[in-house]
Amino acid sequence: MPQVYRIIKEKFRNEALSTEGSRLFGARWNPKGIGVLYTTSTPELGLVETLAHAPGVRYEDLPVYWLSSIHIPDDIRYYSKDQMPDFWQDKNYERTQYWLKDWLMKPDVLAIGIPSVIVPFSQNIIIHPRHPLFTEVSLLAQERIPIDKRLWRQ
Repeated sequence: MPQVYRIIKEKFRNEALSTEGSRLFGARWNPKGIGVLYTTSTPELGLVETLAHAPGVRYEDLPVYWLSSIHIPDDIRYYSKDQMPDFWQDKNYERTQYWLKDWLMKPDVLAIGIPSVIVPFSQNIIIHPRHPLFTEVSLLAQERIPIDKRLWRQ
């Protein structure tokens, strides 16, 4: 069974498997009202994705982040870059939020693997909490993830 990763702020450390944030606010692949769990195929991709969403923050003001290692059943549908719609890298999420509408409404697989917009050679793994196999998703470990100052340019 695969292992995926999620990096979260310390204040959400005990909510590593929660889909509440994506349900409340929506994100690239889901509209508000439908929660999914965003994870990555590697810790490195998780770090890049996390830092890309923290612009304008001074290094000294970055929050403490935790790396969550998560075990999931091997029930993932992968999409390659060639299978993605033309608009998959749009900065406006209006169209991307509904590209997976059939899966979002009736998940036939537990997870979808999609190329990262930031690092398209790696996969983001989106997990659906309404799929029956979600009960087998489990948190394996958590540890504080250091942010090397060389990664942060102001």
